[in-house]
Amino acid sequence: MNFLNKERLNLIIALCAILISIASFYATYLQAKAANKQVRVMTMPVVKFDQGNFDGATQKPTIIFSLHNAGSGPAILKSLEFTYHDKTYSDLEAFLTSCCHKEEKNLYQTIHNLENKGESTLAARSGLNTVILEQAIIASHFSLKFLTLQRTAANEPLWTKLNALRNDIEVKACFCSPLGDCYESKGVQISSEVKSCPTS
Repeated sequence: MNFLNKERLNLIIALCAILISIASFYATYLQAKAANKQVRVMTMPVVKFDQGNFDGATQKPTIIFSLHNAGSGPAILKSLEFTYHDKTYSDLEAFLTSCCHKEEKNLYQTIHNLENKGESTLAARSGLNTVILEQAIIASHFSLKFLTLQRTAANEPLWTKLNALRNDIEVKACFCSPLGDCYESKGVQISSEVKSCPTS
């Protein structure tokens, strides 16, 4: 009888040890999962499209299209889409060609004429400034201006056109964190996680 009691006691002790090990393993797993989630949150970028028609630094009327990273980690931009009048464009150049082809053509012709007259400095001030966005890295709490157009006599038609339509543009950005987690933002929506970003 005493032998059976010892066997039962040993079995209970063994079972308790197994249960404690399982509980300890599960607690470690939850702790690791929480730590991983915290790291992801700490490195999550939140990219939004901003636009305006005045440059506070120069105090001059300037069309500005920019991407602002309000998140806590850097963003690696993978793709950007522009939607205007229910049509979607895969890059800035395609959008500008569609919306403002006539105004762009007139601007470049004006620049060409100025350069032919030897007025290259004035021509440079009359151009449309854009930035290549492919694989661009936007630091946390920083903005990347990818289109600027300071208002001048030469670009007045293009400036006016962009100023009139800038509020009707919807931009969808897909970007990833340095850890490889990818996110998508569109309009005023909060960034949502996606499996991967489409290539530009």
